[in-house]
Amino acid sequence: MRTTLVVDGYNAINAIPEAKKEMRKSLLAARKAISEMCRRYARSSGYITDLKIVFDGQDKYRNRNRLFSGGKEQLFSPTGCGDEKIIQTVKKACAEGKVVLASNDNYVRNNARAYGAKPIRAEELAGRKRQTRKAGPKGKFHGIASRKLAEITREYREYLGL
Repeated sequence: MRTTLVVDGYNAINAIPEAKKEMRKSLLAARKAISEMCRRYARSSGYITDLKIVFDGQDKYRNRNRLFSGGKEQLFSPTGCGDEKIIQTVKKACAEGKVVLASNDNYVRNNARAYGAKPIRAEELAGRKRQTRKAGPKGKFHGIASRKLAEITREYREYLGL
C-alpha cells in the first residue's frame, strides 16, 4: 500500500535548528536541507513510498527548477495559500493510500487528521521528538479523555462533510 509523507516545508525549516541555520545562507540552502532530511526520514521509515514537500511563499519560486528530478516531491503554493495547498495534497494522497503529515501547525494537523492522515511533529523528521507537556492520567491528554478526543474528531469530520 502506498504511504505518502506530506511535509509543511517552511514550518519544518523553522522547527528544526539544523534547517533553520541554513536560512542564514539562503532560502535554497534551507529547502535543500529540509528536503534531504525528509528523504532520509522516508527511506529510514521502511514504509513511506512517496514524498511531497509543500512550500508556501512568493509566487516567483513556483516555476523555478525543483530540487529533485522532475519536481515530483516539491510543490509550491501561491503566496498565502500554503495551508490550503497542504490540506489539498493530504486529501488527494489519502484517497490513494495512507498519509503521514509533518507539521507543527494545528490548523493543518487538524484538517489532515480529519482526512485520515497521521500527523507527526516536524522535529521528528530530524530524528527528535519535541518536548511536550506530560499527558494527564491514562487515557487523557491535557485533561481531555480519549473518548472525547475521538468525538471531537468525528464532529469535525461531519462539519467538513467527510
